[in-house]
Amino acid sequence: MLIKVTNYCTAACSHCMEDSTPKGLHMTREIFDKALAFSERIERRASDMGVPSSILLSGGECTEHPEIVSFVETLIERRTAVITLITNGLWLDDPKLRSALLRKQWTNLLVQVTYDPRFYAKPPPKINDSRVYYVDALQLFIPLGRGKRSKGLPPRKAPTSFNLRSLTRGLKSVEEAIAQLRLRTLSGRSGHCVPSIGSDGTIRAGETNSCWPIGTVDSTNDEVTQALLNMGSCNHCGLEDRLSPREKRAIGVSTSD
Repeated sequence: MLIKVTNYCTAACSHCMEDSTPKGLHMTREIFDKALAFSERIERRASDMGVPSSILLSGGECTEHPEIVSFVETLIERRTAVITLITNGLWLDDPKLRSALLRKQWTNLLVQVTYDPRFYAKPPPKINDSRVYYVDALQLFIPLGRGKRSKGLPPRKAPTSFNLRSLTRGLKSVEEAIAQLRLRTLSGRSGHCVPSIGSDGTIRAGETNSCWPIGTVDSTNDEVTQALLNMGSCNHCGLEDRLSPREKRAIGVSTSD
């Protein structure tokens, strides 16, 4: 489950692949707690199957959130199987924040430092910690927001909204769909970052803020299922233009073929 705890983005992260801006919002503690409760509700089937749960914290730049340490502490206390911070890594130069987040006992915390010199203005510091790994060469991008200006990278054919939408239509249950997505992640395929929860508590079908809203942190599983079944054509990211007739039918988009 991807939780965007902030839509705030510093100038140092000015080449993010989305429209996060310095005028964005931080997620409140109330919405964060509701986001975790929503995650537990929608992951029930996966949990019953013994599939490890996973929480991804992102933004904007999630470490800009004033309560990021407290949020991670809450996740650790709830024994979430794996917690991943998706970050530009610039905070690794801050000894206080680094020691607060990279505690030796927090062995189930991972840090994904996303950096590509073609798009990020400032390189992150490199540290020797097995929980920190660097993605320094982006391969694909979603053609939304600032991603539209990312010349030279091919667009992703199927943002993960396709997987969630097609599985929910086939299985008639968002719980069952997410269980299958989580099983996919065990074999190294995508599936653990949808649906996503924005800083305002909106649930979206894909991992970007431009994806179709399918509920809020107060929504029931049945409400989210119905929202996915009723989506119809969206195509804001151009996904439908790159799908075959069979793939379009799988997400309920009409086709004459």
